[in-house]
Amino acid sequence: MRALRYHGPGDIRLEDVDEPEVGPGQVKLRIAYNGICGSDLHEYYTGPTMVPVSAPNPVTGVQAPVVIGHECGGTVVAVGEGVNDVTPGTLVAVEPIQRCGRCRECVAGRYNLCSRMAAFGYTTGYGGLAEYTVVDRVMVHPLPVGFSEQQSAVIEPLAVAYHAARRAEVLAGQTVVVHGAGPVGLGTALTARHFGAEVIVVDPSPNRRALVEALGGTTVLDPGDGDLVAAIRDLTDGRGAEASIDAAGAASALRVAVESTAKEGSIVLVGVHHKPLELAAAPLMMGEIDVRFSMTYRGDFPLVIEAMAAGAYPLDGWVSTVPIGDAVEKGFEALRNGGAMKILVDPAA
Repeated sequence: MRALRYHGPGDIRLEDVDEPEVGPGQVKLRIAYNGICGSDLHEYYTGPTMVPVSAPNPVTGVQAPVVIGHECGGTVVAVGEGVNDVTPGTLVAVEPIQRCGRCRECVAGRYNLCSRMAAFGYTTGYGGLAEYTVVDRVMVHPLPVGFSEQQSAVIEPLAVAYHAARRAEVLAGQTVVVHGAGPVGLGTALTARHFGAEVIVVDPSPNRRALVEALGGTTVLDPGDGDLVAAIRDLTDGRGAEASIDAAGAASALRVAVESTAKEGSIVLVGVHHKPLELAAAPLMMGEIDVRFSMTYRGDFPLVIEAMAAGAYPLDGWVSTVPIGDAVEKGFEALRNGGAMKILVDPAA
C-alpha cells in the first residue's frame, strides 16, 4: 500500500509498505481522509519533536521511519479476535491516543494524561497517511448513518476544540473570546456557539476573519485595528469576557486575554506556545482569574459527534482535499504559507 513515512525533518516520502495485519482487540481501516495538523507541520519543518528518530520509543519500540498522520477517519475492513461490537463497512473516526489503561491517570479516566501514552501517527507503527491502518478497538468511534467521510476526518481537531471549551466551562449567555482562527480556534468558536455563548473571534488573517464571518453568528476582530482590549470590553459592557481561549499560541494573544477577561473568569491555553510564558500576575490575582491548559481530549469524541449531527460544525469554506502524492507540496506547503485552513489527504487519489 502507499503511505507517507517520516524519515526526519524535511524528509517525508511516499513509499510502498506492507499493509498492517489486524491483531486481537484491533480494528483495520481503509482510510478515507487524514487531515494535516499544525503538529505535523512542526514535525516536518522544525522537528523531530514526537517521532523517535535517534532511538526507539520506550513504550512502542518504534523508530523512524514511521507512517505519520493522526487526524483520520475511515471504513472498517476487518476486526481482530475479541472485537464483536464493530462490523466491516462501518464508517468510524479515530481517536489517536493509544493508552496503557493501567496507570493512575488511565484508571481515573484521565487517559489523555496517560504516563505511557503512545501517539498514533508519531510513535506507533502505522498512522493515518496511508491506505490502511490498524488501531485498538477503544480508539474508534462508529459514526451515525449519513455522516460523510470528510466529517470522519475532522472530528479529531474538533474534539481538541470541544475539550478546550469544556475546560473553560463555557455556559449559555456568556461571552467567549477565541484568540486565533485556525482549525482548533474555529472549532472552539463553533463549540462555544453550540453551547449558547456569544462568541468573539480575534485573528490577524483577513482570510480567516472572512471565513469566520461567512459562517455567521460570531463577532470578528482584527488585532491590528486599534485597542483590542478596549474593543472587547466595549462589546461586553465593560466587564470583559467570561472565558478567553488562546488557540493562537502567541504571547500577544495571551497578554490581551489577561487584560480582557472578566473577574472570576477563565483563560484556557490550547494553542502551543514555543517560548516561555510571561503572565502579568496582578490582574489575574486581583480578578481571581483561572488560568488553565487544555490537553487533547477525553470523552469528547461522542460529544463532538452528537453536536455535528445537530449541525454545529459546517465544513463549508474551510476544508479542502489533496491526493496523497501532493500532500507535501500542496498540503504541508500550502498550510505553512497560510493558503488553506484544513487540508485532508486522500490516500486513494
